[in-house]
Amino acid sequence: MMMNGSRLKYRVEVLGDRGVTERYGPFNEQKAREFFEVEESLGGTARIVRLEEGIRETWMVVAECGDWGDREAKRGEVPAAGR
Repeated sequence: MMMNGSRLKYRVEVLGDRGVTERYGPFNEQKAREFFEVEESLGGTARIVRLEEGIRETWMVVAECGDWGDREAKRGEVPAAGR
């Protein structure tokens, strides 16, 4: 069974022990929230981001837990993976 790629607009970003952001996904919204809830329950620093439609690839923060400090999440815009 093939999945509709347009529904996979979410990813979960987890702040690792060394300050490196690890990205997981793409997911649909339900799977992203499930993944996020596990990280939250473990006391981790994580966030769900959603790919916004448009000319350039922009990820917007949907939910976050933990302390992101002065990271880009405070502005609500997250750089695309690989940048």
